[in-house]
Amino acid sequence: MKFNWKIALISFSPYIPLIVIYLLIHLYVANDVVALLFTLGVFSAGYIFVHYKYAKTFFSNHPELDLQNFEFNTVANVVLALWIIVMVGLIILRLYPQSPEGYLLAFDLFYSVINGFKSYRRAAK
Repeated sequence: MKFNWKIALISFSPYIPLIVIYLLIHLYVANDVVALLFTLGVFSAGYIFVHYKYAKTFFSNHPELDLQNFEFNTVANVVLALWIIVMVGLIILRLYPQSPEGYLLAFDLFYSVINGFKSYRRAAK
């Protein structure tokens, strides 16, 4: 039951610019849905550029940091099940986030914790 901080930070890092872009766009666009869709478009274009320009070469040199080389283990499955139970409980009690930023942050934390508990498997050649 080892938590891999590097993998958790790597999986957390794309969501920080996503939330910042959303907050900046939401200053000019009042509608939440339109702002979120526009944010996803801008973020996707930037993410694709960064992935093909920098990430592919970095992860080919460091396969131990590539998220695709990790697989679910028992601890990651238990954390996933507990997170689903907690989220369903919060929805039943009506304590869910009231803004898109809250949902983005909640999903990001969930995704990072799950990836932090995954176990490394050898990279396919």
